[in-house]
Amino acid sequence: MSHTAQTDKTIKPAPEAILRPGDYPKNWKKVSRRVRFKRARGFCERCKKPHGAMIWSGPLGSWMGEDYQWHDDRGALIDRPPPWPSKQWYRNLWHCGEPPKLRWVKVILHAAHLNHNPADCHFSNLMALCQSCHVRYDVPLHKWTRGVNADLARGQRVLFA
Repeated sequence: MSHTAQTDKTIKPAPEAILRPGDYPKNWKKVSRRVRFKRARGFCERCKKPHGAMIWSGPLGSWMGEDYQWHDDRGALIDRPPPWPSKQWYRNLWHCGEPPKLRWVKVILHAAHLNHNPADCHFSNLMALCQSCHVRYDVPLHKWTRGVNADLARGQRVLFA
C-alpha cells in the first residue's frame, strides 16, 4: 500500500503518516547518519549545500557558499541571486518595516522521509536534505495537515478513503 496518493501535483499523505509521528525505528540515528554522510557524502541531495557550512541564503532558494559563488535552489552556478518575489518583498515590508535581507545560516542536513512515514526507513524512501530543502519538500504535507487540523478544530469529522 502506498503512503501517498498523488493527483494533479498535490500530495495527499495517508493518515497513518500523520497520526504516528513517533514511529522511528530504534536504529534511526545510524540509518540517518548513513543516508546523510555515506550516501550523500555530507551534501544536500537537492541543492548541494555542504553540511555544517555557513552560507548566505537568498531569495527563491539561492545561496552563496564559502567559494563566494551564487547557486540556485538546485545547486547550479548562477551570476547573482534572483530578485525577491514581490509578494515576499511587500510582506516583509509590512511586517518588519524593511525589505527582506540575505541571511547568514549554518547548513544542517536532515534525513527526510519522502513518503512522510517515519516507520518506512528504506533507503529509497530517504533523502539527505538541508533544512531549507526539507521545509520546501514538506509544504504540501503542511498544507494538508493544516486543513485537517482546521476541520478537527471546527468539530468536523474527517474521512480518509
